[in-house]
Amino acid sequence: MSTGAKSYRYHFLTMLSGNVVSQLIPFLIAPILSRLFLPTEFAVFANFSAIAGVIGIVAAGRLEFALPIPKAHEDAQRIAFTGVALTFGIGLLSLLIPFNAERIGAWYNDAVLKEFLWLIPVGVVSFGLLGLVNNWNLRHKRFQLISGGRITQSLINNGVAALFGYYGWGIYGLIIAWILSQYANILVLSIGVNRKVNRNHWKWQTVVDTLTEYRDFPLTNSLHAFTDIFVTQFLLFFLISDNFGNTALGVFAMMNKYVRAPIVLVTSSVSQLFYAEASKNLHEGSSLLPIAKKTLRTSMLFSIPFALILFFFGIPIFELYLGSEWKDAGVYARILLPTLILLFATSPLSGLPLLLKKQKKAYAFSVFGYSMSMGMLLLGIGLNWKFEDALLGYSLAFSLYYLLLLWWYFTLIKNSAKHVGTH
Repeated sequence: MSTGAKSYRYHFLTMLSGNVVSQLIPFLIAPILSRLFLPTEFAVFANFSAIAGVIGIVAAGRLEFALPIPKAHEDAQRIAFTGVALTFGIGLLSLLIPFNAERIGAWYNDAVLKEFLWLIPVGVVSFGLLGLVNNWNLRHKRFQLISGGRITQSLINNGVAALFGYYGWGIYGLIIAWILSQYANILVLSIGVNRKVNRNHWKWQTVVDTLTEYRDFPLTNSLHAFTDIFVTQFLLFFLISDNFGNTALGVFAMMNKYVRAPIVLVTSSVSQLFYAEASKNLHEGSSLLPIAKKTLRTSMLFSIPFALILFFFGIPIFELYLGSEWKDAGVYARILLPTLILLFATSPLSGLPLLLKKQKKAYAFSVFGYSMSMGMLLLGIGLNWKFEDALLGYSLAFSLYYLLLLWWYFTLIKNSAKHVGTH
């Protein structure tokens, strides 16, 4: 076995082991949370986290994904400081959310949600900072520290939520536990950050120059990321709660969290490793095809047992494990199975457009996919379909999008390999 293959396997197992523990914790605590909180409470938390996420995902201007790209350490530092400045700037702007809490509550037709919107800016800042420190450590291949941070975040998020739920904190328990876990991970990952400050990085001109040089990240990739979370969480959750009720949203959100956990478990490890290794290959002028094939094989290997378990045992598992009121979560999971399997394939390679500077085409692909999937959901709503039928149309449309996306990824990789071969 070559040194490169050994290195890949070691780093993958390091990332995977941390993710296994971090995802095992919520599975162990899930039966407690499902009995301490109502589906309607999970629905409010889902809408809260979607609002925080749709802003927080672009808080750092997506500059966190530019951190592994430059060879020079000084350039990476400059990107990081610019990302921090943007994060706090967006955090201040997000104060508009709590100032308009009444309007937002009326829009959601939810008198409860508005009570928690004052915490949105705190959550927004946590998104930006966490992305920056995570990818800073990824640049330096501190995979053990990244794994440790995820375990800490998962333990605090689920453990504190259970503790607060036991003492009757309700929705506040879910939200505060989530916020505390975000900042705990930031603190862990900050152990690996060089705190020596170059004053030149804090100059306004430096920020402007950095944003100009890496403008595709705040302009194109931020729009892509914003659209992604806007459609797949913010808008999706709103349409479900508004048309099918908060109970349906609560059950769907719980299903979405725990069914996607095994996918995140594998793909987040594989995708971060792929991004780091692919970035290295580009610096060295090597082809991306071998690492891409290895990444896809690794990810899809885990999708087979996942699909079989979910298809044959998903409904009884949810009913037995979480309680009888969560039975429909298994039904929703089976409906989304084609989309979830293809998510295993596409997620690990999602950093390709960033590395190959194809963000605009990637965004065009996503707009096409979201238009198809949300169009099918809206069609179901307009025709007064049951939630399960509308969800099936959404799932099939999203599956078609993922197939087209996977084809495009490998087209990019093959074209990149031809380009490398000519030099």
